[in-house]
Amino acid sequence: MAKKLAILSLAIICMFIAYVLIPKREFLVQVFPLSATEKLMAYDDLSDGGSSKAKMELSDSVLDFRCTLGMDTSKGAWCGVIWQFNYENWSLVDSILLDVYSETETEIIAKVWTYDPDVTNKDSLTTFRQLLKEIPLKKGENHIAIPFQEFYVPDFWFQKNGVAKELMQRHKEHVSRFEVTPGWDVKRGEPMHFRFTKIAAKGTGSIELAIFLIACVVIVVIALGFLKKKK
Repeated sequence: MAKKLAILSLAIICMFIAYVLIPKREFLVQVFPLSATEKLMAYDDLSDGGSSKAKMELSDSVLDFRCTLGMDTSKGAWCGVIWQFNYENWSLVDSILLDVYSETETEIIAKVWTYDPDVTNKDSLTTFRQLLKEIPLKKGENHIAIPFQEFYVPDFWFQKNGVAKELMQRHKEHVSRFEVTPGWDVKRGEPMHFRFTKIAAKGTGSIELAIFLIACVVIVVIALGFLKKKK
C-alpha cells in the first residue's frame, strides 16, 4: 500500500512539474476593432444641461474621438466613449492593451464596469462596479499595457452605493462595459482628439490548469479507494 501511495504522490509531483513547464496559451479579447457582439457610443453632457461636445468617427480599424468640455465651472462636465458587452468573462484577463494617438500630452481614464450581484441594479448604471485606471498620454502615438491589478474601485462608488469598502471582489466574470473618458484635470474649453486603433484585454488560458486539476482529482479518488480497501 505504501508503495502505491508513493507512486501516486510521485505522479502528482511529475504532473505539477509538467504543468509549470508547459507554455501557457495567451488570448486576446478584442474591444476595438469591434466584434459583432459589441455596441459602441460616444456621449457628452448636452442632454443634462451642460455644454460639452463630443464627436466620434468610426471605421473598421480607427476610432476617432473628439471632445471639448463645457466652460461653465458651476456645472459638472463630461464626455467619453463606451462599449457595451453581453456580460463578458474576463476572469483570466491580466492586462489591458491600448494603441492610441493623442494630439496633446494629456490623461485619459479607462473604466471597466462589472455586474456585482450583491449591489447592481440593471436599471441603474451607477450600481455597476467601476474599476478605474488613469493613463497618462504623451503627444503622438502611445502603445500601452496596463496590468489589470492596477485598476481600482474609487471611493465615490462605495459612498454612492452604500457599499462597505471591505467588499473588494471585482467580479471580472461579469464585465458589462468598457469606457474611456478624459482625465480628472483636463482643462475645459480645450479641444481633445484621440485616435484609437487597438483596445484589447489580454490573458492566459487555463486549459492546462483544468486538465491538471482533473487529473489530480482522479488520482486522489483512486488513492482514497485504495485506503478504503485497506480498512
